Amino acid sequence: MELRHLRYFIAVAEELNFSRAAKRLHMAQPPLSQQIRALEDEIEVQLFDRTKQAIQLTWAGQAFLEETRLILAQVDNAVKTAKRASRGEIGRLIVGFNSSMANCLLPDILRVYRDRFPKVELTWRELATSLQLQALRDRHLDVGFFHLMSSMVQESDLCSVTIWQEPLIAALPENHRLLMKLKFL
Repeated sequence: MELRHLRYFIAVAEELNFSRAAKRLHMAQPPLSQQIRALEDEIEVQLFDRTKQAIQLTWAGQAFLEETRLILAQVDNAVKTAKRASRGEIGRLIVGFNSSMANCLLPDILRVYRDRFPKVELTWRELATSLQLQALRDRHLDVGFFHLMSSMVQESDLCSVTIWQEPLIAALPENHRLLMKLKFL
């Protein structure tokens, strides 16, 4: 039995007319009648009482109609759920971060993410940058947040996006011996 057979059955049950159901399904009436007969043979139940004037659902056909509608609704729901999961709207996201990111931008980024995708379960992994890079390659992390060092720019197997740039400063005591050297840089 295929889903299309269930859809054919529902169309005939709702129209109570093979010609109208065939038109609704964009198919010819004889093949539709054959498909319904094959369905009845397969499940070994007569679904319709047929007379020359009209067709009616049998009691078994009425029960089958209710269950068939539930089945197709569940299939539609499964398709929608799969699409939502594919778009990242549901599921699980494993987030890597290092301690320096935990207190700056990361809380705001994840708050916005959680507001947009409340059905995604977030799992946190605090890891050093090098460990995050390996975990991303091994697919133990879905995303990592860390400070990118110039030696890591060549990571061709990973995709990265700069989300924040900040200047670095050096602070020294006023009378430190390196102070004179830094003034000339």
